[in-house]
Amino acid sequence: MITKITIDASKIDTQERKDKLEIVAQEMHRVLNSTIFRDKVMLMKKHGERSKWKDKTNLEIYNHIMSGQEVLNGEEVDYELDIFVDDYFSLKRVIGYTYPSIKTIFVNTRYFDKRNTRDIGSNILHETGHKLGFSHDFRATKDRPYSICYQLNKVYEECHNILMGTVISKVKVCHRSWKTLWLKKYCYWIDAR
Repeated sequence: MITKITIDASKIDTQERKDKLEIVAQEMHRVLNSTIFRDKVMLMKKHGERSKWKDKTNLEIYNHIMSGQEVLNGEEVDYELDIFVDDYFSLKRVIGYTYPSIKTIFVNTRYFDKRNTRDIGSNILHETGHKLGFSHDFRATKDRPYSICYQLNKVYEECHNILMGTVISKVKVCHRSWKTLWLKKYCYWIDAR
C-alpha cells in the first residue's frame, strides 16, 4: 500500500496549477490503493515493455509500484511516491516527459491547463512509471501501447472513472499569453475531474 503521495510543485508558477496538482495527489492516492487498481494491474498485457520488468509477473510489477522504490539514486522501499513536477509550454504534441537521470517530471501547460485531474494523474503515473524503472519504445510502434507505462495509463483512467464517478469540480486556471505578457491575465474555470 502506498502510504503517501507527495507532489512537489515548488517549481510550478501559478497557485491554480499547484492546487490542481494537490487534487491529483489525493486522487492518485485513492486510486492506487484501491483493490480495483490492483485487480486491473493483474490483468495488464505488457508485451511492449522494454525494461527488465518485461519478464516479471504482474504481481511483482504491482508490488514494485506499491513499494515506491524509485530507481534514481537507488532509493529504498519506503511505500511513498515522491513526485517532482515542473511546467513548461510547447506547441509540440508532448503532454509531459522526464529523463532517467533526473527526479523531475515536466508537464506541458498547453495540455495541463485544459485537462481534467484524471488525465493529469494518468500522465503523472506514466512518467512516475519511468522513475520506477519501466520503459517503452521511443517511437510510436505497435507494441508501445502494451508497455507497462501505457498500460498504467489505461488502468488508472478506468479506475478513476469507477472510483470518482461523475462528480465534477471546477478549478480556476490563469495564465498570461506570451503575446500579451504585460497586458492581460486570462482566467477561466475548467472541470477538475
